Amino acid sequence: MRRARSRRRRRAHDVAVYAPWGALYYGPDRDYMGGAEVQTTMLAHALQSRGLRVAHIVYPVKEPRRVDSSTPSLVERSEWQGHRRLGELAETTAISRGLRRAEADAYIVRGGGGHVIAASLFCRAMRRRFIFSSSSELDFDFERPDRNPRTLRLYRTSLRLADELVVQTRQQAELVRRAFPDRDPIVIPSFAEPAPSANGNGEYFLWADRLVEYKLPDRYIELAEALPNARFRMVGAANNETPPGMAERIEAAAERLPNLELLPPRPRSQLLDEMLQAVAVVKTSRIEGMPNAFLEAWARGVPVLSLNVDPDAKIEDNDIGVAAGGSMERLVGAAASLWDDPGRRQATGERARRFIQEVHSPEAVADRWVALLERRPWPK
Repeated sequence: MRRARSRRRRRAHDVAVYAPWGALYYGPDRDYMGGAEVQTTMLAHALQSRGLRVAHIVYPVKEPRRVDSSTPSLVERSEWQGHRRLGELAETTAISRGLRRAEADAYIVRGGGGHVIAASLFCRAMRRRFIFSSSSELDFDFERPDRNPRTLRLYRTSLRLADELVVQTRQQAELVRRAFPDRDPIVIPSFAEPAPSANGNGEYFLWADRLVEYKLPDRYIELAEALPNARFRMVGAANNETPPGMAERIEAAAERLPNLELLPPRPRSQLLDEMLQAVAVVKTSRIEGMPNAFLEAWARGVPVLSLNVDPDAKIEDNDIGVAAGGSMERLVGAAASLWDDPGRRQATGERARRFIQEVHSPEAVADRWVALLERRPWPK
């Protein structure tokens, strides 16, 4: 133990958070951060505010914003190397160099992918604590047809070697236990930033997501068709995973339905402003982790209507929206009820804001992370 404490004093940081796209937070493109980047950036700042020496490993930051004592140390790794010849090897090297530069006792790595393999190898070689933090149920799907089977095998081995497996929900914890019966995952909820209240006001339902197959955007179109007297807004972002014809199909539906407005992708701050005017946020995905959209809606007192997903039954148990259990009929009924009853919207929203403060506030979540980091300061 004496030796462990001695080494800890010589290192620059207590913990490093590996989240390269977190670079957006410190530059001019802050509004385009995804959910995983938002969560890891909030984690790095929350741990720094608790007195830990934190490094945030990011891609090179363009036109940095001003930072102060509340900001973690920024450790820049090189740009993504996967496009180069022997890109996999070059990217592994870049990740390892970034981790080494951070010089930390523990490393937190968020979400599945090849970066987990590189981080695991580094931490094992350097005898550093390796903590994996999940972002979705897909992080524990080791048969994904859209991933290289060899990479998936190495990734699974890397998770097995992690000192800690941190998940967002009890459902994800069960997936871990099925894959690794000898492991005991730790459930730590996601962060939710404080936000102003919508106060039960609402002008439309809101769907905002990527246009990919498992997000099931066509179900939202069906919802708009079923309630012609209600208003619906849709922010769909096409990317390289968008199936052929999907974007065109959504555009045609918006032209056909007078109560459906299709908006182009927009910065996160503008999307959150849209959310403040929503009757409810609608999620039609087949699978999710703990969607940031849920947390952002509840923080603003906006109910959530979900066709398929309800992580740990948070929606139903806390009465902060409706989880339809895959039933379009139930989703339509719940939307109709909220549209017609502003009082119900306000009461649901007030419960949602209390729930966020108690479970997902930065203070509540940071307490759990600090307890984890202090529990065992040195890997076996």
